[in-house]
Amino acid sequence: MVRRAALLLVLAVLGCAPTTTTQAPPEQPTARVEPEPARTQPRRPPPPAFVQALAELERNPNLCLRLVGPRAEPVRKAMLRAARGRIDEARIVAETASTEPVVRNVEFQFFVAPTTAPGGDVGLHTIHAYMPQ
Repeated sequence: MVRRAALLLVLAVLGCAPTTTTQAPPEQPTARVEPEPARTQPRRPPPPAFVQALAELERNPNLCLRLVGPRAEPVRKAMLRAARGRIDEARIVAETASTEPVVRNVEFQFFVAPTTAPGGDVGLHTIHAYMPQ
């Protein structure tokens, strides 16, 4: 027991004794905050009506599209972005009805642009398709 007390006393003295060399205090690690990458939701594939409408507009240059519904303008912009300049902006028209509820689907109405030449009386061909929200 005496030995243990003596050993503890020696360790305490050595631990508290001043050192002859001066040392800088150890550097504290600094916490670097890495910016988290933006969490993006995986893109959903576009609805089949959207894809089919783009394909038909690209395939037939005489075909035009009228979008009807409260979200018609955003759908029009998305279609023009997806077309990447292959479709003239004037061929896609958006009609937004402000009195309809927002949850209503966008209606796709295809039509052939009337020609200005005499005797070019082209009938209106309308195809209805609904895009789910």
